[in-house]
Amino acid sequence: MGIFRRLTTQSVEASAFTITITTTLANTTFTLPIADYSGLTPNFTVNWGDGSSGTILSSSSASKIHTYVSAGSYTITIAGFMPSFRVNNTAAIKGLITGIVNWGTVGLRQVDFYGCTKITSIPSPDKTTSLSDVENFTRFMSNTGITSIPSGIFDNSLAVINFTDVFSFTNITTIPSGLFTNNTLVTIFNSSFNNCLLLSSYPSNLFDTNVNATNFASTFKNCRALTSTVAFTYNTNVTTFGNVYYMSSTSNAMSGVAPSIWTRSPIPYGVGAFHNCTGLSNYGSIPANFI
Repeated sequence: MGIFRRLTTQSVEASAFTITITTTLANTTFTLPIADYSGLTPNFTVNWGDGSSGTILSSSSASKIHTYVSAGSYTITIAGFMPSFRVNNTAAIKGLITGIVNWGTVGLRQVDFYGCTKITSIPSPDKTTSLSDVENFTRFMSNTGITSIPSGIFDNSLAVINFTDVFSFTNITTIPSGLFTNNTLVTIFNSSFNNCLLLSSYPSNLFDTNVNATNFASTFKNCRALTSTVAFTYNTNVTTFGNVYYMSSTSNAMSGVAPSIWTRSPIPYGVGAFHNCTGLSNYGSIPANFI
């Protein structure tokens, strides 16, 4: 019986979605940022980390709100089905979340920690990660405190279609090889790395397998430390490149050759695509409506 208990506990812990929060005041209230997604509703148990737990059967359940009597750090674990977890820059929530421990297997379709500046790292996924069900990574880590992206973070996310603002306004310095290789259904990369001011390098084949992509608007806007552009050779279905490499000033490191996306037929929308990228060797040949 003892062995069975240990195995069962380990299994639950491995499959649970786990985060940490830190409260500095007594009687602090924390609300789980859960929601329905495409008709799917939550059904899970939550352990609040202070000795109390509960069951949540809807996104409007009052049980998603918990008060911590004492200040301190707490580990929240969620086991069951949770289709959507979206902080979405909510003031009362984002300042309390201090870490992500485990993605678990809770059926996530949509997830973001937008605005959680106290999150400084992302756990790597594994073959049982709930990220395998995610369809929408909009603002996934936008405005967080992360400085790097774990290799393989999206390897099992085969259903994802949207990477809008996935890592925008973060202090990442590089993008790992193969980051989007398995995400062949993605159509939107809008502002994916917008205002990542320290981003200086990325794989030249970053989007080679994303043949269904249609939107690269502001993908690398104001990434002033970048020294080269992506060729977008295999992204032939793109309809908008607006502001893709827009720089707010000529004080940027961009060099090399700009891909001649303005010669495509039909011509994609490209206003501001290479604005202020004066270090590009073919800058003088770029049409006015692309700069």
